[in-house]
Amino acid sequence: MTNHSSDTDLQLRIFPRQDAGYPVEITLGRHQVFPRGYLVADVAGWTSGGDLIADGLALRELLLADPAVREAWIEARAQAPQRRIRLWIDAGAAELHTLPWELLQDEGKVLSASSDTPFSRFLPVKLPWRGALEGRTIRVLVAISNPDDLEAVHGLSGLTVAEERAALDAVGADAASADSDGYTLDLTYLEPPITLERLEAALREGLEAQAPYAILHYVGHGAYNARQQQAVLYLQDDTGNAQLVSDDALVSMLARQDTRPQLVFLAACQSATRSTADAFLGLGPKLVAVGVPAVVAMRDFVSIESARKLNGVFYRRLAQHGQVDRALNEARSTLLTAGRPDAAVPVLLTRLESGQLWGAEADARGEMLGDRNPRIFWAGLVKYIQTGKCTPIIGPRARAQWLPDPTDIARAWAAEYGYPFSDKSNPVGLAQYLAISQGEDFPRYELLEAMRTMFEQRVPEPLRAGRQYNDLAELVEMVGWQTLTTGSPHDVHAVLASLNLPLYLTTNADNFMTEALKAQGKQPVREICRWNEALEGLPSIFDDDPNYTPTPERPLVYHLFGNEEEIASIVLTEDAHLEFTTNIAADMKRIHPCIWAALANSSLMFLGYRLNDWGFRVLLRGLIAPQQQRRRFKHVGVQLEPDDVLDDDLPAVHEFMRSYFQGNDINVYVGTVLQFVAELREYWEAANR
Repeated sequence: MTNHSSDTDLQLRIFPRQDAGYPVEITLGRHQVFPRGYLVADVAGWTSGGDLIADGLALRELLLADPAVREAWIEARAQAPQRRIRLWIDAGAAELHTLPWELLQDEGKVLSASSDTPFSRFLPVKLPWRGALEGRTIRVLVAISNPDDLEAVHGLSGLTVAEERAALDAVGADAASADSDGYTLDLTYLEPPITLERLEAALREGLEAQAPYAILHYVGHGAYNARQQQAVLYLQDDTGNAQLVSDDALVSMLARQDTRPQLVFLAACQSATRSTADAFLGLGPKLVAVGVPAVVAMRDFVSIESARKLNGVFYRRLAQHGQVDRALNEARSTLLTAGRPDAAVPVLLTRLESGQLWGAEADARGEMLGDRNPRIFWAGLVKYIQTGKCTPIIGPRARAQWLPDPTDIARAWAAEYGYPFSDKSNPVGLAQYLAISQGEDFPRYELLEAMRTMFEQRVPEPLRAGRQYNDLAELVEMVGWQTLTTGSPHDVHAVLASLNLPLYLTTNADNFMTEALKAQGKQPVREICRWNEALEGLPSIFDDDPNYTPTPERPLVYHLFGNEEEIASIVLTEDAHLEFTTNIAADMKRIHPCIWAALANSSLMFLGYRLNDWGFRVLLRGLIAPQQQRRRFKHVGVQLEPDDVLDDDLPAVHEFMRSYFQGNDINVYVGTVLQFVAELREYWEAANR
């Protein structure tokens, strides 16, 4: 099988529209982020000229019109001639999905048709999935929907089902004979009537027989309501007539399955007299959001000849190497070679960074360190959550969707203020330098301003328009967390709020957790740790209401390192971290007894930290070490970012955690916070069905 390990990831992200246009950010690899530029504000109104080559060049000129974007693109291309291109169109800029980005050209090549530049539209959903196939057979469930009353009632042309089957059978036979080292396709046709219930039953039967379907291939009609952003498919009722099934109904059915197909292929009817394929482009992102790793959808009508060429090459190449983006590039190249005018119609929507469907994908599921089965950890964690005996401890990388990484802020400060030392990505070191040179509170105010600026950039402009706000917290409160996270089922704070816990600890200064709880109808209370003398006289819920006890209905959000309401409470510099540790060790009453009780008697869940974060180390020394009852920690989960832990160090990391908690049930999850939360949500919802 072909090895393309030399490919470098190039992520092209387009943010929601601002006054200057759509911000564009290019990232090469995982860490090289180029300066942003802008895509013109009226780009959504771009129209095709009817010439594939001319359209591709026109889109390129639009994309690279800003000198910052052009320079970034040229530099990235020079560094990585072979690059896996992921076009990430932010949810707030969804109107740009209608443009034929698959026609983009560079140096005389169509990027989405070149073997050197596998191309996909990327949707950053971090959900676990089945991963590698067992055996060498790819099971495909084919649903060809041809309602009896299509033409008479709905004015749509019917299909010749026998011809559709024959064409797909030929594809399966071709894939089976192409490469002895590859996979084979095993096609199963769902017999009519093609109802949603029969489709669900077929998927379930595959799971029960321990032979799940890896691909769902749908051929049929659809319709799309752009105003409501709602797609429907023309399935059938029990009598064989058309039944319009909403995309939400289909997506909900797939979400209820323990294992979803790894690929959903949505083919517009080959005999259509008018295109109804826009329904499929609208449906694709929703399928990815609930855990389908990849969706191939048609953004317009595809002719019979093109569809057969596309299917043949795509499935044959997918069976050989398993990379869905590369397979579609290769199939598109065949269409261009044949002079087909619909070569840009197929669109790949995926959440896979590597494009690999059949192998073990690195971004599919994090790694749980230790000897115990990960399912035991999740089962135990869910049990503690159900009884209210779980305490999340939320770190700075839990808010990565909205706010910059602390290391990014540090690098920006280092450049702006002439930081003379080599550790220019150390946020605590930079904060210490600014506190000494500019004043103790200066880095605190700078941090809040950096957070506000970045959040404004990432909030869709319509949500900000006409609103007057003074700071980040006020903007978040006005917009509302539910509005902000619409269409993001794995938002970290929303998932945590759904757990109905009485207490949430955070080292972040923002009000995200509080607003997420409000969005779910709760009445959260915010408190800060009185870690220094300047904070001792501040009002407290425990003084105003001595009988207050945190409950799921009235939970406590406790800011260990301060919040934006009291600038002196924010722990940011080296001196402040050391003072926090010293003061808490000398006087444990600075933290309310209910917090100590929760730490000693509940499952702990650390989210959004790196192993070498000052904040994380201070938590271990300031909260864990002072307690004489460390042996009472029976269930601890620590999520650590994967970039911070080398494979060779994994055993040492696990032992390091065990030495702090002195217990047997210590689980270290090496993976992104979104991966962790996606798995948590999966196990939590499964336990509460």
